Amino acid sequence: MDHTTHEVRLEQWKNLIMKCQERPQGQTAKQWLRENGISEKTYYYWLRKVRKQAFDERGKELPVPVNEKNRLPSYVEIPAEEIAAPSPALSAITIKTRKSTIEIPSDIPKDLIVELVKAVGHAL
Repeated sequence: MDHTTHEVRLEQWKNLIMKCQERPQGQTAKQWLRENGISEKTYYYWLRKVRKQAFDERGKELPVPVNEKNRLPSYVEIPAEEIAAPSPALSAITIKTRKSTIEIPSDIPKDLIVELVKAVGHAL
C-alpha cells in the first residue's frame, strides 16, 4: 500500500474510531462493530495505527528544552499536589461495579443508605 492510500485509509479509520467512541452509553464496542459490519480484528488493527500516529505526532510537537551553556536538556522539578486518599474507616459501605465505585460514609442516615442501595441495585 502506497503512502497516500495509507493516509486516506488512516483518516477514514479515525472517523470510524471516533464514531465508535461516541456510541450510545451501555453499548459495547463489540456490539457497535457488529451492528456496523466492522471486523473486530480490523478495528483494533487500525486503532493501534491511529494511536501510534497520535503518539508520534505528539512527540514531534514537544521540543526538548536545551541549556545553551552545555547543550544538555534542562529539567524543572514540578511539585505534585498531594491527594488524600479516602479513609477506609469512614466508609460504612463500598459498592463496586465494573465501571464505578461508590463509597457511602458512615455518618449518612440509615434510611438514605437503604434508598441508595435500592437505586444502585436498579441501575445494575
